[in-house]
Amino acid sequence: MSTSRRRNGKPASCEPCRRDKVRCDHALPICTRCRDRGLSPRCYYHPAPLTRPKGRRIFPLAEGVPFDRPPSARNPHSSGTSLNPDVSNAGQESSTGRITRTQPLLSGYFGPTSFVSPLTEDVDLGSEGQGLGLEIESSQRVLPPYWVHKISEILLILNDFTKLEALIRDYYALSQSAIIAAPFVLNSLGPVGSMCKENISDRNLSDFTSSLTVSIIQNTAEIFEVPPETQGRDFHTLFTGPAIRLEIIGLLCALAGRARYLGLASDRFEDDRTSRSQYAHKMLAASDAALHICKILTPLNDLTIWLVHEILLLSDIVHGDSSPACWKRLGELSTDIFALGLHRDSKTPNDLPEFLLESRRRQFAAAYQLDKSIATFLGRPPRIPWRYADCRMPLDISDEALATDNKVLNYSHDYIDENGWSRHGVVQRSSWIRVRFIISTFRDEILEVSLQNMTPEMENMLKNISQRCHLAWDSLPSCLRYSPQCWDQNLHIAVCLMMIISYLAYLYNDFLIQRLIAGKNNPRGNTALLAVSADILSTVLTLGMQREQMIDLRPDFAWTVLLYGFPSASLLIKALQHQKRTGEPFLYEGSRSALIRNLSVFISHLESIVRPDNANYALFQRASQLFSRIIDEILEPQSILPDSNLEDTSGFDFDPMIEVDGLDLFNNMDFGVAFNQWLF
Repeated sequence: MSTSRRRNGKPASCEPCRRDKVRCDHALPICTRCRDRGLSPRCYYHPAPLTRPKGRRIFPLAEGVPFDRPPSARNPHSSGTSLNPDVSNAGQESSTGRITRTQPLLSGYFGPTSFVSPLTEDVDLGSEGQGLGLEIESSQRVLPPYWVHKISEILLILNDFTKLEALIRDYYALSQSAIIAAPFVLNSLGPVGSMCKENISDRNLSDFTSSLTVSIIQNTAEIFEVPPETQGRDFHTLFTGPAIRLEIIGLLCALAGRARYLGLASDRFEDDRTSRSQYAHKMLAASDAALHICKILTPLNDLTIWLVHEILLLSDIVHGDSSPACWKRLGELSTDIFALGLHRDSKTPNDLPEFLLESRRRQFAAAYQLDKSIATFLGRPPRIPWRYADCRMPLDISDEALATDNKVLNYSHDYIDENGWSRHGVVQRSSWIRVRFIISTFRDEILEVSLQNMTPEMENMLKNISQRCHLAWDSLPSCLRYSPQCWDQNLHIAVCLMMIISYLAYLYNDFLIQRLIAGKNNPRGNTALLAVSADILSTVLTLGMQREQMIDLRPDFAWTVLLYGFPSASLLIKALQHQKRTGEPFLYEGSRSALIRNLSVFISHLESIVRPDNANYALFQRASQLFSRIIDEILEPQSILPDSNLEDTSGFDFDPMIEVDGLDLFNNMDFGVAFNQWLF
């Protein structure tokens, strides 16, 4: 049969049909674009798409993705549950491109009050859903052509994989707050890099039905299962190499986007005109598209949770933490965590390897802390309340321990004490996950009572929270507690940063408690509130002094300074102003002159920390002017001149929930990098 051609805008007949003088239904019209690109044999152009029979769906991969290979050909670890019509009869492909499942999908976690709880004593039904026949997904699924094309676009981003790899390696070399264990990510770089070198180029991916795209769709469509005998060092083989899945590609894009925004691997981008912000935006779009496709193709799994978490962090940098998109992504993360059951520790033995259980505990602890930070920042209820969770804290063990033989974990009591801390005083990523999780449990309690009317009972409850928070901090290993001397102890700069950020979060708990007790409308404050505010301010200034040592991550620190400095400095300066105007005693027990000096230094940060091309430059300049005017009033009242533009400074309040002269601080300040790899 000859290739169809157009004649006068109509499809030509094939030779047999012309010979037999019958109407030809074999020839298909060809669009100009495919003809110009030399893709005529693959083109299908409907001459009148609105006349298509109802219910018919065109699926370009119906022929390109047969789903007819056994699972072992794509994933050697697969147990047979897949979307292909093999001997296990797991599914069959219809002629219209629909993939029909004959085996139910896992339905996720079911709690003790669920409709199936009477069926079994084990309420952790994540592994029982299939046996119960609990199918919550459609029995037919189709990947629309638009998303098939998006996969090829995502792959083309990996064309220069060496830059992406350098970014991720630099990130793991510096970061003390990475949630995903380093071996799981770094071990995947080699196989993914080899795949990119062999398959990805503008030429061989010009056709979006390429074999690599097809293979990725097939692998991602399979239910992601981790055999019980899997070792941590081999975990990456389940989603790379012949088993390459879209989740890991999206994850690498998200990590690279955040690392580039932070200025890492700058030597690899010297000749690249793409700005850090543009690169981060591009990687966010790629990882977001990958996530959407994964949720079309496959049920929720651990890789999806990783991807959602990293997209949230990247979105936070790109759009700002106060953006609606960031809040929605946090909701998606919390929803997926509950659906997968990460908030519960199984009370019965299961088939998951120990390293994956430990990885899940890290993931939950990190998401829980992130949720409390954003809830505090936005003044909204947390999405992951502790009262509904019983997940244990992760052990204080190294990332490498997760990627070795499981016996290392089974006998981990040789390496950790009865409370889960390392016996050798080693500082590692899991240490900070534990520290910040502990601090966040008290933040959860504070947020729970923050909107209630202050009564003697509430005041006693807050004081009890404060006391327990202090005890918990004092019980931490000494190597994890911040002291101003840490900068002179030859510690890695990343360790010092995590110390000071954790300390600021701990102090901020007490700041919130004391402010609730004192009352928001009390400009005088009380002794405890002024004391903790002064501690926060001096700690923030100490962090600001270290910026020269951290030039590669300088966007981080400016916003971290402002995040903790604004509430403490505004409260202190208002208390000083109130004392000057009323003559009432100043309740701060420290040095008043030292406090004023610290406030002056903070003002200088406000004046210099943002460049004129920044969208918030005018707001920061106004803030510094208002702070300076109050300081002048405190020191030299006679120098104050009327200023119609500044009006009465008493109306200026840096409380994030209060409008400042018509400016809503949250909506006008881009706090995007305030919550990034260090704070999160």
